[in-house]
Amino acid sequence: MPTKEIVNILWFRNGLRLHDNESLLKATKNTSQKLLPLFIFDGETPTTKNCKYNKMAFLLECLEDLDTQFWHLGGKLNMVEGDPVEVLRKISKHFSINKLCFDQDCESIWHKRDDAVKNFCRTHGITVEESIGATLWDPLEIIEANGGSPPLTYSQFCQVTDGIGQPRRPVADAQLTDVQFVELESFENLLSELTVFPNIPTPQMLGIEKENGIDKIYRGGEREALKYFYRRIKHERESFLEGAFLPNRLEPDILVNPPKSLSPDIKFGCISVKKFYWAVLDAWDEVNDDHPPGSYKIVSQLIWREFFYAMSAKNPFFGEMARNPICINIPWCENDDYLNLFIGGKTGYPFIDAGIRQLKKEGWVHHIIRNALSMFLTRGDLWLSWEHGLNMFLKYLIDADWSVCAGNWMWVSSSAFEKSLNASVSLDPGVYGSHVDPEGEYIRKYVPELMKFPAKYIYEPWKASAAIQEKADCVIGTDYPVPMVVHQEASVRNRKMMEELQEIHRNSGLEEPSHIKPSDEMEIKNFFGLPVSF
Repeated sequence: MPTKEIVNILWFRNGLRLHDNESLLKATKNTSQKLLPLFIFDGETPTTKNCKYNKMAFLLECLEDLDTQFWHLGGKLNMVEGDPVEVLRKISKHFSINKLCFDQDCESIWHKRDDAVKNFCRTHGITVEESIGATLWDPLEIIEANGGSPPLTYSQFCQVTDGIGQPRRPVADAQLTDVQFVELESFENLLSELTVFPNIPTPQMLGIEKENGIDKIYRGGEREALKYFYRRIKHERESFLEGAFLPNRLEPDILVNPPKSLSPDIKFGCISVKKFYWAVLDAWDEVNDDHPPGSYKIVSQLIWREFFYAMSAKNPFFGEMARNPICINIPWCENDDYLNLFIGGKTGYPFIDAGIRQLKKEGWVHHIIRNALSMFLTRGDLWLSWEHGLNMFLKYLIDADWSVCAGNWMWVSSSAFEKSLNASVSLDPGVYGSHVDPEGEYIRKYVPELMKFPAKYIYEPWKASAAIQEKADCVIGTDYPVPMVVHQEASVRNRKMMEELQEIHRNSGLEEPSHIKPSDEMEIKNFFGLPVSF
């Protein structure tokens, strides 16, 4: 029987890059052993079963970029379809797998998959080397350092991570010129057992059709992401020179295309989160001569991301209400008509409808839009479960992470993270967007039927006279729907229900669930992008 060739497998899931890739360094440490770069289409990794076109197209562009970079080095990214354990089993029939290297997927929904793979490797004598590449810290280490449970508040989280120490700096790029690669499609015997894609598949080949109206704007891939990364760091540095920080929040631009946000690239790992973290801190120190030194404040969006990862790392029910120990069980309404109008972008509130339409068309919306959609669906107006919103965001948002997305929906719906059952802040969908876009250009772009409305009525077109509506070629109730609910009435009703639930909660003797909460009112305003005077 011929001797099997020894290979090291680099299993890409998230972390779709070559820079700051500790798993790549481990897989190529011994250049006498060949490298098998691998991506497995298992129906979930690293998206979800509900993935829609733009999200899958972005992923495929990330893989295409990796494949091209490997091609320049004499190799390729091997893309196969199947269950990870079965894929490894079939590969191990033809190769002697020395090591399997991959980045940790810390969200609890991936534990079953990874535990099965680790068990297979253990029983087949394969070394597993897992690296922390998708987060700044290991969420499991944070939980352990806090006594076995996630920190409860922002300040407590900062104290725990301060005790652990700063995240590591990015590792050096792997030297790949002497690495020999394995191309699975060259082994005919293996091809009879395993589905190997010779080229990048299309979304349609993976069962995802392009819906009407889809507009492909954002391109995935490490090299494309690095271009925007350097622009973003330049933008951050200029902000520091002006005595400010978090420029994307200070001067929100809901119309920018493509977005200044690197969230899709960080989600898929095209940009290392550690590279971004340290680049921002180093820019701060350079501008301020390290007086004062950079702090979590200037990278707070990354810290919130770490919060949600730590909170979900041992909670497989983080994305639902009923079995989720940190989530208040609010008796949300069940109304399919309301839900269909919301998902269809036909609520009668232009700012909400514009957000839904951009989300489904392009796969991205600004955080101000996300907050508006989240509150409108839940405690602000419709009183529908946040689980509907989470499912929609996971389908359409390119940058949607299960843990971060679920955490944000629980926060805005007052199911967790904010003061429990609190409805003191309720965003008016007829007003909220005007403080960042007073002329309504965002609405004109995504709700073109309102294009000719004067700015005075663009957010509340039903208030325009019949003459103004006719002049704008859009009669409310005929060409564009009337508001599906009256916000002023719905918000009062919902606030009353929240207060009644608070009273029931107190009288029942139930304790408030333990979960991360904002340290003060300013954090809540920063989260929603509200002015200090709001």
